[in-house]
Amino acid sequence: MKQRTFLAARIDQWSREHPRLLDLTLAGLMWLVFGLLSALAGLPAFLVATAAILPLAVRRRFPTAVLASSATAFAVQLMVVAIPLPANIAQAIVVYTVAAHVESLPIRLLALGAALAGSVLAGFRWSTPPEYPANVLKNAAVLGILCVLVWVIGNLVRGRQANMAALREARARLEEGRLQRERFVAQQRRVIAAREIHDIVAHSLTVVIVQADGAEYAAEHARPWNRGDAGKVFATIGRAARSALAEVRGVIAVLRDADADADGADESRGAGPGVAELRQLVDSVRAAGLAVDADAEPSVFDDVPPAIRFAVLRVIRESLTNVLKHAGPHATAHLLVARTQEGIMVRVKDDGVGVRRAADLASEPGYGLDGMRERLRTLGGVLEAGPRRGGGFVVDAAIPVAVLPPSAGPAGLRSGGMRRIGE
Repeated sequence: MKQRTFLAARIDQWSREHPRLLDLTLAGLMWLVFGLLSALAGLPAFLVATAAILPLAVRRRFPTAVLASSATAFAVQLMVVAIPLPANIAQAIVVYTVAAHVESLPIRLLALGAALAGSVLAGFRWSTPPEYPANVLKNAAVLGILCVLVWVIGNLVRGRQANMAALREARARLEEGRLQRERFVAQQRRVIAAREIHDIVAHSLTVVIVQADGAEYAAEHARPWNRGDAGKVFATIGRAARSALAEVRGVIAVLRDADADADGADESRGAGPGVAELRQLVDSVRAAGLAVDADAEPSVFDDVPPAIRFAVLRVIRESLTNVLKHAGPHATAHLLVARTQEGIMVRVKDDGVGVRRAADLASEPGYGLDGMRERLRTLGGVLEAGPRRGGGFVVDAAIPVAVLPPSAGPAGLRSGGMRRIGE
């Protein structure tokens, strides 16, 4: 239902939308009223009134020209007509128009000066004896005060219009800033989703490839063929594929949600992962054929924001996936997840082919180590990685946590409370 407005508000809106038509209407009505009334003073008065009123039809389009025309008409009136006319109200409208719609201060001051000069001349022309000097002073003062008031009102209106224009411009800039922020958030959401999908697919496909290669080799060389082992291989492949599909669908669902938080897909999936999800990740890597020795505190994720939980899980998954892909056969991975006084520390090391693996990771800019560093940097964390002395590779990550449980110990790793994952 459309809201009804007052008649004055509708008239004001119409006048703002049709300024030229308003000026034309105003000039016509004034001529019909004040112009015809001025005709009672004779034909010269009627012609002067017509010359003063009709230019008002273009007063906002050509205010300076209308000012000159009005001053000329008033000068002619002083010479040929000895009395004031009803049409003299047109001069006041012209002064208001120049003050309200002309940006140039000299022109506005010129209009005020012309109005004051006309007031003085009118005082001399229209005053009568016997108290001629007093009448001149009184008439000139009254007309001058009226001209100053009209000029001041016009300047106030011009200032209001300037303020309204500045407010509209500021609102347009704010709207543009809001649109830019929305575009930035959407772009950030897409980048985070792409990173999530990369992590999910890379890990799952690595598991699938390792299992498929092992099954292919066993099918060609193993004697006899063990149906139980084959079933386990296909079950692992199926679980990895289904898990990847579910996670990718979750990321896409978050990406499609326009109201999703700008922090990305991680924080919009509830409370975040815990030790159970970490155990499932380790089990999936072990099922792919990598020996993993994992230790974590049972309360390592207590009082930890979901974004940090997801970041820890992603770092572990990416690191173990890299071990699976690059460490070589018969490698063993060692995983440690612990709380420190500052936050959570993650260490993933292996005894595989560390030097070659470092070169392989360095050849994949934007993913792997760089992706993990970028993820941790947004949370205030750091990541260091490199070959180990004597062979192998190590990844160390530290993420600060603002809220720690009361049992948090001094700086460094707590000595007790560790639990081997999978036991």
